[in-house]
Parts: sequence; C-alpha cells; structure tokens
Amino acid sequence: MPRRKKASDPPRVRLWRPVLAIVITLAVVAVAVVALGRLGDEALRRVAPGDRYRTPFADIRCDAPPGLDRPTFLAEVRYVGGLPESLNALDPAVRDRLTAGFAKHPWVESVEGVTAEPGGAVSVSLHFRTPVLAIETTDGERRMLDRHSVLLPLGPTPAGVAELAGTIPPPRVAAGEVWRDADVRWMVELTTAYGAKRLEKQLGGWKLTLADGKHLVVGR
Repeated sequence: MPRRKKASDPPRVRLWRPVLAIVITLAVVAVAVVALGRLGDEALRRVAPGDRYRTPFADIRCDAPPGLDRPTFLAEVRYVGGLPESLNALDPAVRDRLTAGFAKHPWVESVEGVTAEPGGAVSVSLHFRTPVLAIETTDGERRMLDRHSVLLPLGPTPAGVAELAGTIPPPRVAAGEVWRDADVRWMVELTTAYGAKRLEKQLGGWKLTLADGKHLVVGR
C-alpha cells in the first residue's frame, strides 16, 4: 500500500516564516542591548565611589583670569560653587555640577565645556569677562567693569582698559553683579561704542579721549 505524502505547509505559512524569524531575532537583540545598557549603568554606579577614580579639584585643568594664578582661581571657584575637595570623573553628574560651580565665579562669563580625559583628568574650558572700563571710587578702590556693566573682582587693571577721570561713589553690588547706576552704564556704553580710552564728565555731556588721542564730546 503506497505511503501518503506529508502535507506541505500552505504558501502563506511558508512566506511568513522568514519574517517571523527576523522579528524574533530583532526582539532578542533589543533585549540584549537594554540589558547591557543597564549593566553598564550599574557598573558605573559601583565604580563611582572608588577612590582610584577620584580627581583632586586642585588638579582640574583650566585657564585663569587676569590677575589670578590657577591654584588661587580654583580655590575661589570651589568656595563660591560649594564644590568638593575631589570629584569622580566617571560620575555623569560631575559635568553639570562643575559647569554650575565655575559659572558662579565673577570672572567667568560662560563655561564652554567640561571634559573627562583618560586617566581621570578633568578639563574645563572657560570664557572670561573682559574689563573695558576702570573707575576710581571715593573710598580709594579701583573697580573694573565688563561690556555688560558687570562689576569685576578687585585686581590689577590690564593694559588698554579705559579709565574714568575723577571719582564716583563705590558700588552697592558685589562682584559678578551688574552695577546698575545710570551714569556707570552710560560710561560703559560710550566706551564700547566709541572705543574711548578716557572719559570725563562735563556739564551737559561727556568728553571722550579716543585711541588716536583725539577728543569727542557726547551730550546727554
């Protein structure tokens, strides 16, 4: 008696078999990727507290503003930013914390980037405020302002900074804040607009000494 031939799968079933295999393979790969990601995060959390991954704050690589050396600048940043004595370069939160801490220093206009380098080294790229006007106050201090009328910390005046003839009352704001006195802000605007090197207030206006030695009177 002849054997019956085994019934073959319908054409539709044969068509879906490769598709089903691909779907199953992709699902397995996705699960594996998620699992590896979680294992990596867990491993990072476990090594974060390790002392061998910690970098002394004083070893951070960065430039220093005018009149300060790097150790002094970093000590000030750590103080005003409430930052720890050492940090872990592998901690994902370190970048945000350093960015916020450095931004609080009066000399820092912006933090351009924080980079964790091989071996645990940390580098911070900074853009510092540039003094444009120096003012003598009635209490004998020499204060500087940047182009936004932000009061800068006490320190030596760099060459080329414009100067005010005479004195004015001392500021009522701290370094890093805007000196909102109307005359002060107007002087900063005149300095940046005309490239003045010396300003002198006169009756009804301001006498500006320009870089080429010429004089210009601007009324207000």
